[in-house]
Amino acid sequence: MHPRCPLLFLLLLLTATTFAQEAKLWPPRGNNRPLLAASQALWWNKDDPEARKLKARALDFAGRYAEAEQAARYALAVAPQDPEVQRILGRSLLHQGKLNQAKAALEQAGRLGDASSRSLATMLRPDRMSVGDLPANLSRALVQIQDDQGRCVGTGCFVSTNGMILTAAHVVAGRRRLTIRNAFGKVFSAQAVCPGDFSADAVLLRTEAISPDFLILSEEEPPLDTPLTVSGFPLSIDLPLTSRGTVKAKDGVLLSTVPLMPGQSGSPVLNPHQQIVGVASRGSLALLGGGAPARSEAVSTSALHRLWDFAAEPQAFSDIRLLSKWTSKNTFFDPAVSSAEHTVLDQDYAKSEEAISAVIAQHPDDAGLLLRRAMTRIALNHIPAATQDAQLACLKEPKNPEPHRFLCGLYLAIGRRPDAIEEMSKAFQLDPQDADTAEGLGELLLASARYPEALPPAEDAVRLNPESPRAWSILCAARLATGNFAGARQAGENATKKDPEDPRAWVQLAASLNASHEFNLAISVAQTATRLAPHDARAWLNLATAYTGLDQYAEAVGYAERATQIEPENPTGWKLLTALYGQLNRPADALAARARAQALIPTTQR
Repeated sequence: MHPRCPLLFLLLLLTATTFAQEAKLWPPRGNNRPLLAASQALWWNKDDPEARKLKARALDFAGRYAEAEQAARYALAVAPQDPEVQRILGRSLLHQGKLNQAKAALEQAGRLGDASSRSLATMLRPDRMSVGDLPANLSRALVQIQDDQGRCVGTGCFVSTNGMILTAAHVVAGRRRLTIRNAFGKVFSAQAVCPGDFSADAVLLRTEAISPDFLILSEEEPPLDTPLTVSGFPLSIDLPLTSRGTVKAKDGVLLSTVPLMPGQSGSPVLNPHQQIVGVASRGSLALLGGGAPARSEAVSTSALHRLWDFAAEPQAFSDIRLLSKWTSKNTFFDPAVSSAEHTVLDQDYAKSEEAISAVIAQHPDDAGLLLRRAMTRIALNHIPAATQDAQLACLKEPKNPEPHRFLCGLYLAIGRRPDAIEEMSKAFQLDPQDADTAEGLGELLLASARYPEALPPAEDAVRLNPESPRAWSILCAARLATGNFAGARQAGENATKKDPEDPRAWVQLAASLNASHEFNLAISVAQTATRLAPHDARAWLNLATAYTGLDQYAEAVGYAERATQIEPENPTGWKLLTALYGQLNRPADALAARARAQALIPTTQR
């Protein structure tokens, strides 16, 4: 044997061992017992929608996400209107890092009545988020903060080799027991807590863990426009999700354009050198009818240095059970605030509303608290009271665009679209450099058929964030609706280039190609859209329209029928079917399709 062979073999073995170890980071919590039962149920009846759903759910629970995706698509073939299957599909795609497809699936689940999926889809930002692509050392430094039921309520990170963990105060507020889950799936208890001087939304936890991987504090505050990343664990997934943005302002807290989701609270905010410059504290609230704005607040670097210095003092750490007695120290330490923020987890909304009302009585001018009570009241379906809270928040902070964005979403949820547009317009006037607000305004105006008005904010959105595929898709739609087919195609092509996995971009591009009578190319683009989003009726309609344009009616009719199955309340699909059935000499079907279309069109538009 060559003298170098044993060394080479050892190196390869070590490399393979390392890869095997890295693959085990953040193992799923599920097991295969439910999967065995689900497989048996499906074996007995392969066409049973419930059995198919059970198999998809069990695979997702077991952490076999690619298989769960296929099982969910198999279930959708017989149950396309089942929101739970759409949610399982969304989760499985999310765990695989297919964020655009996950967002589309979760949006569909929301349209079918799943409120939690709708909320998750709203906050998901594929243009600024990614899943599971962290360096191994950073992934190992992260931890999940769990409540006494094992649910992830936030994120933290190791800041020393001896198990010291940094997280947000509101994540642990009011709790008598905390457990920590690390990257290898091991769970251990938090023993003591250092709150500092109670002035910041940050604490240090002492544990028995030993971690060779930990993060360090930056010596300086980050300058404006510094790139930032925040990695944490949203409530529905067990892999680190990373959000990206830049420093927007420093006003006692670190303000950034990083989008956050519930569960990322307490995450380390990192500069490009992977140094901690903040702790994720509060993100923008989800808009009920549009995308969540990409902005958030974090505890500043200087506040974290004060906490670190305080931790070195004698008796700086206290028993973890004292957290439940510190509710009056600061709103960060009041569990009412965190419970209102985590309405996805907390189901006792009445208790949450009562508790946060008591906090508001102490801090009546805090617009953020008013908006969080509004969230709780929405969960209770107390819409008038929630509306009053949002309106009051607008009055308390007249220069803050956030209450207007929230009120916009609330108006959309109750069908007051003109009022929603007015509130989003006010938000954009207050924050004219915010690309997300420009996108939201353009999208709202498009949905209201105010096409010429939609063009300026759509163009602003592209100017402010030229890397956003959503912005280019909105501009594509606006140009298409105003007759600029060439411009629409250009915008659509830009959208697909910015994110080739974004189904909306392909849908818009296919529509612009159909409008330009480029039907052969439209077929190829529409097929990509149907692959990426097989539950999107618009993708199938574009495909049907392209084949119709080529006089291939037999091919088109099946795709049009698929679109009406997915979205039976859309008159466009029934109109197309009416024409196709006529061409195929199916008069009875044509009459039935025409009747469906007429029933769905308002009388004033017939």
